[in-house]
Amino acid sequence: MTPMSTAAEIAKRLEETAGLRSIDAPDFVALLRDTFRYAGLSDADAAIAADVAAHGTLHGSDAHGAVQMPLYIAGLLDGTIKSQPDIQVTGTLPCCKVMDADHALGLVAGQRAMDAAIEMARTFGMGAVAVRRSSHNGTAGYFSERAAEHGLIGFAFTNAMPAIAPTGSTEALLGTNPIGAAFPLPGADPIVIDLATSIVARSRIRAMLTQGKQLPEGWALDPDGKPTTDPAVAVKGSVLPIGGPKGYALSLMVELLCSALSDAEPGFQVTYENMVKRPSNIGQFYMAINPAGFAGTEAYGARATHIADVLVKAKPMAGAEPPRLPGARGHAANRKAARDGLAITDNLASALKNTARIIESRPK
Repeated sequence: MTPMSTAAEIAKRLEETAGLRSIDAPDFVALLRDTFRYAGLSDADAAIAADVAAHGTLHGSDAHGAVQMPLYIAGLLDGTIKSQPDIQVTGTLPCCKVMDADHALGLVAGQRAMDAAIEMARTFGMGAVAVRRSSHNGTAGYFSERAAEHGLIGFAFTNAMPAIAPTGSTEALLGTNPIGAAFPLPGADPIVIDLATSIVARSRIRAMLTQGKQLPEGWALDPDGKPTTDPAVAVKGSVLPIGGPKGYALSLMVELLCSALSDAEPGFQVTYENMVKRPSNIGQFYMAINPAGFAGTEAYGARATHIADVLVKAKPMAGAEPPRLPGARGHAANRKAARDGLAITDNLASALKNTARIIESRPK
């Protein structure tokens, strides 16, 4: 265990990393781990949080992952996210649990919840954990992929602060409510589905606002329900759901799984910790399914592999690349980062600098 860093030392490392063109992936994860340790997490929880926070970034996303570090560190230092929560897990049926996260960092609560679902699925064929009083949990794909690494099918859902208006309304009431799903393939990368129920994630709109970019048409509505390409207006209005009413229905499905099953606050009562000085009270839902309890692991693997092979060999459109499986681009980006180092994008550099400023302004 390395000695605890001071605010000045952590801030300096964050600033220096922001000025690099690239960084070795293990060094990047170590920086995140030490930053979480400074913010009050135990060694074990800091390692979990760093792994989860780095995942989206290492898998090629410039709007998810470590770019959320200012949110996490501000919440931990302000106390709206508890660094030492009293997490309680209860349940009355064999493969169903409810976790009261006690305002823990969602990155840590999410991994604990998925690991519990995995253990139940090994024994009972299925396992599910509904979580209340959590916070932002990073990328849904991380948790579903964790189940796939154990040969299980994984699902991860979270509600979020209001962003989507019910079809026919101008009032944003539902979150972008991501859906994560992962399906293991024997001897190959898992299929990983990670998508928001909106046309675009709210974090990407905030990123484009920071970058001074206009939005494409068809992404967002202003507070009066009229189309807008101004990100500053869009964050005050709503984002459009994927597929119109179908996306609204999917967002509602995630909301019910995350808040009704866990008795958590619904999305229209959720907020992020850095926006008001109160816990976010986010609800989440994690599930693992064991193929051994159905057609059997071998039969599942053969059938899933066959389906995947047919899809990637489908005739491509003229001038287009052949189809790829969901998650393939992220797996490739992760391998590239491991081999060549992680490129420090402008958005990531800005997040690291903002995290440094937060630490300097809130010394422990």
